[in-house]
Amino acid sequence: MIKILGIDHVAVNVRDIDKSVEFYTKVLGLKITQREPSKPGIEYFLDAGPSLIGVIQAKDLKESHPFANEGLGANHFSFRIHSNNFETFIQHLEKHAVKIEYAKKRPQSWSLYFYDIDGNKLEMTSWPLEDGIPQNRRVKEIYDSKTKAWRKYD
Repeated sequence: MIKILGIDHVAVNVRDIDKSVEFYTKVLGLKITQREPSKPGIEYFLDAGPSLIGVIQAKDLKESHPFANEGLGANHFSFRIHSNNFETFIQHLEKHAVKIEYAKKRPQSWSLYFYDIDGNKLEMTSWPLEDGIPQNRRVKEIYDSKTKAWRKYD
């Protein structure tokens, strides 16, 4: 059996490639990769750790298939950040008026779900145990983006 080494890349179709590249580089801090040649106006690949994110200009803007919560098709893709940056990243997205679906802290993992400018669902994941976060900070909480407050859950 051949061993899969990880995710090479995820690609998304976008309405306006220049605005999308600006979102992924200026808001999320990714860089256009040197590993894969870009095709200006058509596609760019961005470094996301060892993986790449492809941003591709959609050809048919009448058709819409954003990542969805339910049903067939793509759902979301996740970036990983250190747990110490998790809450700061929420504030960063809010500063840039990015739509946040919700954030949830669990003892093993923390997830922040939000949307890019085309409605594609993205996630930031942290692993607090692996990141050395003390047990008293590894609690079950959900973030309410309307009130900008955390609340405990069972």
